[in-house]
Amino acid sequence: MTRTHEATDLLPVASIPIRPGIDIDIDALLHAVVCNLRAEGFRLAGFLQARGGGDVRLSDLAGGGSHGITQRLGPGSHGCKLDPRGLAEAAAVALAALNGRPDLLVIPRFGKAEVEGEGLRAVIARACELQIPVLVAVREASAPAWQDFTGGLARTLPAELGAVLHWCRTALAHPA
Repeated sequence: MTRTHEATDLLPVASIPIRPGIDIDIDALLHAVVCNLRAEGFRLAGFLQARGGGDVRLSDLAGGGSHGITQRLGPGSHGCKLDPRGLAEAAAVALAALNGRPDLLVIPRFGKAEVEGEGLRAVIARACELQIPVLVAVREASAPAWQDFTGGLARTLPAELGAVLHWCRTALAHPA
């Protein structure tokens, strides 16, 4: 995403850094943000991420479905468990949800797939085109690619419920 391609300088886009060694449950934080904003009547799109039994699933905030994004590689495998097909299906669902003009897009990770130009990257870009505020958790290793993608225009938030809710409420009160 670049300044000439996207309206990020006019649109609220924020990230929450995921730093190794910091005892913050980013998924619990995003869940609390979603619960608070839904209770206030905001319409959300995107996903929450849940882990269980070695699998990672994305819970669809707009449609309520669940999408598996890991693949079983078998015993002794050390390759990437991310399932590109599952992630592509989730991205298609999220892109369709943006047509309903939600108030906020929540993306649980900007990670390896997004760094490589895949994953939910197109969903984030489309939300920006539609001037829908975006909240994204960004892995520390992916931060340079996130900065490149957003042209350095995304706000970085502390991983604190009050600060994230304040940013969301401000972004939602002042649409681009």
